[in-house]
Amino acid sequence: MPELKVEVDGGLYPLTNCTWITWAPCGCPCGALTAAFGDEAFATEEQAWREHYPLKRERDKYQRQGYRMELMSWDRYRAEIDLAARCPHVKAKTSQQTLDAAQAS
Repeated sequence: MPELKVEVDGGLYPLTNCTWITWAPCGCPCGALTAAFGDEAFATEEQAWREHYPLKRERDKYQRQGYRMELMSWDRYRAEIDLAARCPHVKAKTSQQTLDAAQAS
């Protein structure tokens, strides 16, 4: 595959050096999708949505709820995004209930 380049944050990057970040409605990052690898490339936001959420009803639901995607360089991702961090907007009690329910199954 030819090397695709994209302009992100005022710089020109190979698509293989970029990632799509999914942002929750609260403003916290909640997912990532490598923009290009091997013979796969997700150069547009629509392509990223389709890869991350294959079913149209899923895409529509998350977009209605306010989720969004943003393309960024891996350098920016490494400097600014921590997907392992707990979202401070989720109530701890709710998270614990979810964990308890998962363990009971």
